[in-house]
This record gives sequence, structure tokens and C-alpha cells, in this order.
Amino acid sequence: MLLWITFLVLSVTFGDTMQSYASERLRDRNQNQGVPQADLTDMSVDDILQETYGKTLDVYKEKGYKPAESFEVSLKADHYSAFGGSKPSNQAVEGNSSALVWEKDTEWLEWTIEVPEDGLYNLAASYYPLVGKRLPIQRELLIDGQSPFREAQRIYFTRNWMDQGNPLQNNQGDDVRPKQIEKPIWMETAITDGNGLYSEPFQFYFGAGKHVIRMNYLVEAMALDEIRVKSPEQLPGYHEVEQAYETQGLEPVQQVNVKVQAENNPMKSDPTIRRESNGDPLMEPAGNGTKLLNAFGDWRWRKGGQKASWTFSVPKDGLYKIGMKFGQWWGDGLPSYRQILIDGKVPFQELAEYPFSYSRNWRIETLHKDNEDGEAQPMLMHLKAGEHTITMVAVVGPYQSIVENLTADTQKLSDLYRRIIMVTGPTPDPNFEYELGKKIPKLVEDLKTIADDLLVQMDALNAISEKEPSTVNSLRMMNHTFEKMINNPDSIPRQISELSNSQTNLSTLLMGLQNVPLVLDYLLVSSPDTKYPKVKSNFLQKSVSTLKNFIASFTKDYTGVGNVYDKDQPAQETGTVIEVWVSRGKEWAEIMKEMAEEEFTPKTGIHINVNTLPAGQLNSGSVNTLLLAASSGKAPDVATGVDSHLPVEFAIRDAAVDLSQFPDYEEVSKRFLPGSLIPFRYNGGNYALPETQDFNVLVYRKDILKELGVNVPQTWDETYAMLPILQQNGMQMYYPISSLGFMPFLYQNGGEFYQANGAKSALDSPEAFQAFTEWTELYTNYKFPVAANFFNRFRTGEMPIGIADYLTYVLLSTAAPELIGRWGVAPSPGHVNQEGKIDRTSGGVAQSVAIFKQSKHQKEAWEFLKWWTSKDSQVQFAQELEALLGVEARWNTANMEAFSQLPWPEDDLKALTEQLKYYKEQPYVLGGYFTPRNIDNAWNRVVLGGMNIRESLEQGVKDINKELRAKQKEFGFTPD
Repeated sequence: MLLWITFLVLSVTFGDTMQSYASERLRDRNQNQGVPQADLTDMSVDDILQETYGKTLDVYKEKGYKPAESFEVSLKADHYSAFGGSKPSNQAVEGNSSALVWEKDTEWLEWTIEVPEDGLYNLAASYYPLVGKRLPIQRELLIDGQSPFREAQRIYFTRNWMDQGNPLQNNQGDDVRPKQIEKPIWMETAITDGNGLYSEPFQFYFGAGKHVIRMNYLVEAMALDEIRVKSPEQLPGYHEVEQAYETQGLEPVQQVNVKVQAENNPMKSDPTIRRESNGDPLMEPAGNGTKLLNAFGDWRWRKGGQKASWTFSVPKDGLYKIGMKFGQWWGDGLPSYRQILIDGKVPFQELAEYPFSYSRNWRIETLHKDNEDGEAQPMLMHLKAGEHTITMVAVVGPYQSIVENLTADTQKLSDLYRRIIMVTGPTPDPNFEYELGKKIPKLVEDLKTIADDLLVQMDALNAISEKEPSTVNSLRMMNHTFEKMINNPDSIPRQISELSNSQTNLSTLLMGLQNVPLVLDYLLVSSPDTKYPKVKSNFLQKSVSTLKNFIASFTKDYTGVGNVYDKDQPAQETGTVIEVWVSRGKEWAEIMKEMAEEEFTPKTGIHINVNTLPAGQLNSGSVNTLLLAASSGKAPDVATGVDSHLPVEFAIRDAAVDLSQFPDYEEVSKRFLPGSLIPFRYNGGNYALPETQDFNVLVYRKDILKELGVNVPQTWDETYAMLPILQQNGMQMYYPISSLGFMPFLYQNGGEFYQANGAKSALDSPEAFQAFTEWTELYTNYKFPVAANFFNRFRTGEMPIGIADYLTYVLLSTAAPELIGRWGVAPSPGHVNQEGKIDRTSGGVAQSVAIFKQSKHQKEAWEFLKWWTSKDSQVQFAQELEALLGVEARWNTANMEAFSQLPWPEDDLKALTEQLKYYKEQPYVLGGYFTPRNIDNAWNRVVLGGMNIRESLEQGVKDINKELRAKQKEFGFTPD
């Protein structure tokens, strides 16, 4: 009560004086005594908001900085002038007898250089990727102790990837995608933007004299040979190159046509760009009823900076044209861009950002430029007889300036939104006149600035598109919304949700504009007089292809993945065959199958058939596929991705195998957290192993907490002290409302869900009452929102801190590019226990792997479970999955040793590991499905219905116990 009186007084005192800038926001640092986080305390908001390279280039132009001329100096990497941490070693690395090996223990390295004149310079490095977690190598770059621009805070050094070999074919006639393997080589790279926003290497301004170049270690080890400083190279236009051809007397070749199949094992900077399957009848090779990996790239080749290289040979010296059969049917009219290099160099300006225009069909296009008459003029390349390399790098191209301006608009809109809700609160009264124009300086002016800039970006998009894209329509609607607000500022409180939606939509558009996908069938290096074939398939060709697929469907087994074995044949002919069901996407199942074929089957002689089911089909609480299969006597031997409560449901009905009967169960169970095994125990047995596990961690906006002057809370008492500061600034904290939100309070207060024998609920204990009271008071006293899209509100800044699960963590890592560097992860708040330590006990949502009693091969199924949940298998699966699908599919394995070896960001891994020390799941008992349901009902009665806390909880316990007794009676079961 005292806390809320204080809040009321502060609100009345300061309500009319809330201003727009961070320095004028209300703070009460004395109330928040959270332990500072290093990454928050040491961080300046200015670092986050540092100018981009694009803005820095504009400053260079304003100041008249010019590229330096004819200068290049190389420094051996081991001639560093200073280092931090451990001294780096010199070792022989892949042909280099004295390379500098830079590992994690060396925190930073500095080199001193001297340049003869003021000007702009490029930096380059010769490096070799060392074995690590398969992530791109990352370093921070400082010049004379300062970061020159925002992108220099994270410089990327890519790895080199390729297919392990040509695709094999399974017994269904389909190609099996080969593994992605790293092929490390010494690489020479200019320091440039790793996200493909800029097609040229970064330019750095140096005044004449000595300077210090520092690199700070961020991610992954590497070996360095040289650091170079050189004058920027000025690319000639094709017209100049063409004149040089004439001067040198170079002639076009005759009767040459070299074809390079794009899918044939190119070298790649990213393992997620790969061979793909396309069913068009004119593909080379065509599928004709089978799945052939006959194309390269597709949607996965969409991120700026991803590159692929192909080698080819030409028979004689001369001028060649280059053609490509490609598809670009994404972007609704917007082109995709590639930087094209021949033998490691961009030959002329037109290939620095070459556009591949939008079309719904396959086509062959010669690399060309339009002449003055608008006709396509092939751009010829001079190639000498022998082997050459062509490299294509995905670049954002002309979208860069649009992305930068829209990003600035998004940030302005976020700040504007926060200034508004400081006055109105997140749910304004539509009948109250807030007079925002008076209380928020420059409100209308800032809105007009954003609205006008949207018009500019719409024009820029239309200028590079062949038709008006849907992106322009979305920007037009936002502009119309802002114009209405400008004309009537008093209507803004009633349209506050539209401001929030506009920010979310802008962020989504930003991600879309940075996607530049392209799919290739083949490349052609030809004499200029070569005529290319038509590659657009007609109706008849498509009809024939459809007929072939239809005929193949009568003989092909579509239910399995990869090789399908006949389990009814005698074991001595094929070996034992077990059926494995996977409740995930096909890519997950394909990787599992390929791993089993390569490792599990050769070692054990056990074959597996893998069948995929839609995610959620193996969940409890509904009629699911497993239940139907078990009822009809057709249950699989093994099911993976099973809901954590389902194994006990089957155990109750004597349909699941007790894994503790196997002699090595105890040893295998040590792979997992003890708390993750709890849901699979029933009546003295253990009926599943955890496969994945969720987690609940604290995520927070570094920039906003820094502005408010608050620290990351470590306990719930510190959290309660922070809440008035957030609320005084129109912000909120998020906490999940489901029964999972009750679990941490229950465990941290020393309570349990059930009595020791599982016969009755233990929620009638004093500890449970204290936990339920604390949980419900989050919403009744502290006004936590009862419903919110935390992901969106975290992005807008309405909720700068909250408890997030694994899915939200992945979304923030991959789908919120505007928040890069602005948010962090910490363990969830806890309660101080009697020992004076913080208890952060919490659970999550686990998925499991189980064996069914109908299986005739239980021992073989147990061998599969041991192999599948082992550290090596889980690490390999996680790496293969992330290599195939990207970080969006990071595998949250329950094997803790494997979990620590996955490529989590270092700071995040520390927070996740600390939180998982306290992992404890809810037990499951006969009739236990009624417990979460009645916890939710009790919460509803208190928070939404205003019922007394004790009465509501007692009613819930009564209903739970009633159902437990009924189920125990139904199954004739008496707990031990």
C-alpha cells in the first residue's frame, strides 16, 4: 500500500511536467538496488546510436575527404604493438610457417601504422578460420581508440563451406542432400560490411602520421598472416573497359559455350545456401517424378553478404559473355542484387551491384547494360585460357539508403510513441483531452518529418521497381495514418494502437527489403554470338511433367523419409527395422535419417524408418495420432518430439516402456538436468527421456534501462522496486499468465504441486498460498498486463523488460534487426532463500522421446534412444540443422553437455546456463491434467473476477483433488 501511495504522489506531482527527452524522465535510482550487469553498466546509449557507415560517408563528403593515392603497406600480424589478455602464439598453419593464432584468451590486438597523407584508406586482412563452433569469425574494429562507425563494432570474417560430395539417391529414387562441411583455406578479404549493405570495402579516414588499429575479440578463433592498409581501388565503368579491349586488340572468341551447373558443389560462405529441388520440366536435370537437387540458392540465398563461387575453364584467350539461367520471383516487382567477381575481383562498376529483375518464370539473361537506346548490350569479360572463378555475393544494393532511412524512421517512431504513452499511458481514455501538442514538444513536427520521409522512400522504391510493389502500398497507408494525426493531434490518443502497429510494420518491411533471394539452374560462359535456348516451359511440357509425377505416385512411398525398409521381411535379410515417428518438419527428419544411416545403422545393424507428423500431433490434451495408432495396434517403436505429459498418459494405460528396466538407464539419465526428468516418472518407473527443453529468462532493453537509470533486477523484491519507475514513464514489465508463470513462485517459496505419493494436491500448503498470492498480485496490485504481445511491445519499448521463453528469444535474435545490440539476456529474478542465496527455480516446456510397448524391438529402440540423445549426436544434429535452416532453427537440446557446445552468443550462454541450473519441471500424475486447468481458473477468479485469493485457491485445490480421486478410482490405482 505504501508503494502505491508513493506512486500516486509522484504521478500527481510530475504528471503535468513529463517531457520528451531521456534526461527529463522520472527516475528513482534509490528504489532499485539490482546488481549491475557488465554489458549494461559499461554500455553508452551513444554507442548504440552511433552513426552508420552510410552517414559517416556523408560526413566524409561534407568535409572534402578524398581517397588516398597510390599507397599500400603490409604488416605481418605478429608485429603487433600491444595485446590484451594472454599473449598470442605463432604456429605453422596450413602452409604458413609462422601465423599468428588468435584465440579467445587474447582479448585484443593492436597494430601501429603510418600513412603519408590525409585521406581515405581501405583495410584488408589475410586470415585462416580455426576450428570452432562453425560461426562466422567476428571482431570489433577501433581506430585510435574510437569506433569509426556502427558497423565497425562487428566485423565478419566468413568461413568456407562446400557439400561433402555429390548427392546420393535413396531407394525411392530421390536425391539425399549431402552434408555441409567446412573447407578452411587462407583467405584474403577487405574489411567490409558482413550484411551486404555496402558493395564497396569500408573506407577509413587517417590523417598523415601514425595511427593505432585495434581489433577486439568477439567470436571464434582465427589465424592471421597480414594486415594491410591501402588506397581505395576505383572501379572503371564498362565503357572504359571496352575501350581498353579495343586498345589491346582483344577479340571475341568463336564457338565456345561452357555450361556450369549451379548446384555442382560451389564454395560458399554460409552453409545454409545449398542445393534445392525444382520441379520445372526444363530444369537440368529434370526430376521426372523424383526429387532431384537440381538448383542452387532459392529463398535461403537471400541474406546480404552470402556468397558462392564456381570454377570453370575456357579453351582459349578472348572476350566472353556470361549468361545465367535464374529465377527471381520474390519481392513483388523489386529486383535482387548480386556483386559479381571474376577471379576475386569486380571487373567494372556495373557488376558491383548487378540487378536481377522480377519475373514469375525461369529465364536466361546475359550480363548486360542498357545503352542509350534502351537496348541490352552484353558486357564482355576478358578471360585467358585455363581455369577461372566466378563469385556472386548477395548485396542489398540501392535498398541500403532506403533501409537506413526507414530504420531511422522506426527509431524516431519508437521514441515518439514512448513520449506519448508517458503522458497518456498505454491505454488512453478516449474521452480525455490530453493536449499532447502542448505537453510533447515538436510532436506534430516529428510526425510530419516521418510522414514526409515515407513519401521519399516510396519514390525511391518505385524508381528501381518494374511495377509498384506491395511495400509501397504499405508505406502509403502509414503515411495516410500519420497525416491524419498531423491534421488532428487530439485524435492521437485514440489511434495509439495504430502508431504501435506502424512501428511493427516498418520493422517487418525493413527485414523484407534486406532479403535479396535468387535461384540458379546453370551459368554459361560463351562466345558473344552464342544464342541461348528458351527456358520458359509451356503448358504441354508442364502437363507431361505432372503426368509423370502422377504415375510415380503409385509406386513411391511418400510416408517415409529417405530409404524405406520393409519391416515385415525376416531380420536376417534386412536386419532389424524400427519405426520412428518425428513430430517436426521434414528437414528435421531428413537430418535424423541421414545421421542414422551414416552412424547408427553401421554400428548396430539396426535400420530405421522415419515418418514425419505435423508439429503438435504428439501433444496431449486432444485426440492425437499416437493415441489413434496405439488404439489400432499400429504404434511406432519410437516417437520423438512428444509432449512431456504424454509418456505418463501412455504409462498409465500400460502402453509405454519403463526405461529404467534397461541396465544402463541411470548412466544415460545423467546426460540431462534432474529437473527435466520429473514429468516422465510414474509409479516408480521412468517412461521417456527429454529431447528438448524450454527456458524462461529475463530479456531487457539495454538502451531504455540505461536511460531510466535502473539496473537489471536479480530478485523479485528488486523487480517490485523497479516497477514504479517503469510505470511513471508509461512502460510495463511482462510476465506470462499461464500456469507456467505460477511454477517459479511455487518452487521458489518451497512449495510443490503434489504430496509425496501424488494422491493429493499440495497446493493447500502455506507455501503454495504465498506463491499464488504473489503471482496474482502481479496483476491486481502491480498492474501487469493480463494480455500482451510481448515481442511487439518489447520492440516498441512499451515493455523494455520481461520474462521470455525460447521462442521469444529466437524471435528477438532473428526477427528484430532494429534491436541488434540494444537488448540482453539475464537469469530470471528469484527469491533469497534461508541460506542467503537467490533461488531462481523455474521450469519450461519439454519434449521427449519414448518407446511404446507394442514394439517388438524394445532393446533395439533403446539403443536408438541412447544414440539419439548422446552428446555427439545432439551436437551434430544441432549443427546440421542450423547449417541447413539458419539460426532460426537453433536446437534447444536437453543434453546439457551438448547444449554448452552449441553456438550461443557468449553472454547469452552464461545467462542461460545460470538459469538452467535451477530447472525443475512439474510432475505428472493420474488426473494431473486438471492441475494447470484449475490453477488458471483460480487465477481468472482472482484477477478477472475479484474473488478472495484464499477462497479461489481452496476451490481450485478441491476441484483438483476431486478429479485425482476419480481417476485413481477409474484405473483402480493407489499411489505408493
